[in-house]
Amino acid sequence: MHRRLPYVLLIFLVGFAIPARAALHLAHVFQDHMVFQRDKPLPVWGWAKAGAMVKVGFAGQEHSVRADDQGYWKVVLAPCAASAEGRSLKVSDGSESLALKDVLVGEVWLCAGQSNMARTLKNDAVNYPWFTDYAKEAEYPSIRFIRYATHAADSPMADFDALVHREDRWQVLGKASALDSMSIPLFFAKDLYEKLGVPIGLVQVAVPGTPQTSWLARETLDATNARLKSSVSYDTVFTKAQEILGKGTESYKDWAGFVAAETAWRANPTPRWPGSNGSIPDFPCVLYNALVHPLAPMALQGVLWHQGEGGPAVNYRERLVAQVSQWRKLFGQDFYFIWGSMTRNTTTPPPTAAEAVSFRGNIDEEFLLASQDFGVDGKAVLVNFFDLGNPSTHWARKDEGAHRMAKAALASAYGKPDTVFTGPEMTDAKIEEATIRVKFRHVGGGLVYEPSVDGISGFLIQEKGADPELRWAHVAIEGDTVVLSHPEVKKPVNAYYGWHANPHETLFNREGFPAYGFRAIPRSAPVKGAAGAALVELLSPGPRITLNVSHVRRNGYIFNVTQDRNSGTATVRVRLPREWTGATFTAKGRPVEPGRESTDADGYRLYEFTVEINGPDVIVGNTAQPPDFSAIKRP
Repeated sequence: MHRRLPYVLLIFLVGFAIPARAALHLAHVFQDHMVFQRDKPLPVWGWAKAGAMVKVGFAGQEHSVRADDQGYWKVVLAPCAASAEGRSLKVSDGSESLALKDVLVGEVWLCAGQSNMARTLKNDAVNYPWFTDYAKEAEYPSIRFIRYATHAADSPMADFDALVHREDRWQVLGKASALDSMSIPLFFAKDLYEKLGVPIGLVQVAVPGTPQTSWLARETLDATNARLKSSVSYDTVFTKAQEILGKGTESYKDWAGFVAAETAWRANPTPRWPGSNGSIPDFPCVLYNALVHPLAPMALQGVLWHQGEGGPAVNYRERLVAQVSQWRKLFGQDFYFIWGSMTRNTTTPPPTAAEAVSFRGNIDEEFLLASQDFGVDGKAVLVNFFDLGNPSTHWARKDEGAHRMAKAALASAYGKPDTVFTGPEMTDAKIEEATIRVKFRHVGGGLVYEPSVDGISGFLIQEKGADPELRWAHVAIEGDTVVLSHPEVKKPVNAYYGWHANPHETLFNREGFPAYGFRAIPRSAPVKGAAGAALVELLSPGPRITLNVSHVRRNGYIFNVTQDRNSGTATVRVRLPREWTGATFTAKGRPVEPGRESTDADGYRLYEFTVEINGPDVIVGNTAQPPDFSAIKRP
């Protein structure tokens, strides 16, 4: 990464190098079948011979500009109304001419992040076969997408790499192309198209497994680190990436070795670019340089972002706010930024005793804090995905996540502010003597509180020095505020909600979206509470057999058993809440017969029965008031 050269010199020598071709050409993103952003000035740029007069025509407009000494030129077309009519974009310089065909005008979104944004419908279908069904109905000629292959560069690039991206083209969404689109963007676009009735364009640049620092401009990373005196600097991230690369399976063991491998590949560019499958994309700033910078100043409506598994969690809040600000400055547009949270892990059952042990590495709290920093102007919008999780990091409910993102776009970007797209989100918490008052936004039609099994509130209140320190809080609703207390806690110091890998769901808005987890005192020290008996236990463990428990509510919960696409059966023991008079066990609406019944030392009734591995979800319900999980979509 030329680390011995001053950064400014790097930018001058390498970073903004203009493509060597003198022939007239457009920037890579301008291709047949693309979509322009409606109702905004439309920059169009490319390269020609130095000093050439370039003419650009589209939709009845014609603009001329002279290429500079490096051959770079740019015109800005006047805003165009949405149009599904395929029109031509014509460019000429007096000696050469180009014509792009079938160009539409509508809504354009840039889609970035790591694997849960990057995974294509084809990838997701490996784990969740029903995804292939979506492709069978995917005939949307007004939805277009371009999916860029992974690439990394040590300085900002003026255009996409001609070799790495030589096969990347705008595609019309249809049965033949749907499996190639990233899943979340595809479902997002379908929802928007159905609501807006205008063409949708998706520029997809997400890369699996990548940290947020790969998507930052170096000056942004350096400035944020200097301001915070953080442990996440360009040098520390580079050093860590270098160490990981050295321990990897690639033939090269450091950045210099990769550069040599890439140089050799360019002489004979087969098979894929040598950094595609390794840890090269984890180096700082390299994805911003190769995949984001070349797109500016393309007109956009907004950015969809899903990243966080790769952290780094330290100061993610501040870096995300700085990232959005810098990207907006780069593109010269105050575009919308919509991002989704991490999801839960259902392999850890919800706790039956008061404990606050994990919340996806606290990265979701960093998202919440960033959401608060952005404020309520509606330009940067956090969407809660936590309840959509399953056993896998690559969660199944991409359709529902995208549906929520589309509703967020409708609420913020498309003049439908009353659209509810997420659950209650904490904006402020105050300790007032023996109570803690927590205020929320996104309350929709109002806050709805329903305690979970055995009256578990899902809220924890903490008093320092007490034994135990954590207790399930008592909950009162006052408008958009939750008031927490406990008769034995006189001086609370903190409160938690949803602070677990798989928490109880007890707070919603009236539209049914669950609340976002929080700590009243953010970034506070973790507190581990007492262990409790599990609602469900796996009695026949085996290699990679997993018990998953989800949607624990007062009158029921859901579980299943999985094992890497295998079949067979497993023995499970279910513990009934004390408040239930009896239980029903169903799968796909049909009864599941329990086996042995017993009672434990604490007086809980236990049932053992056999379930199908990789079979349908089993619903355990209270016979007195069966649960209604119909609002929870299931494949």
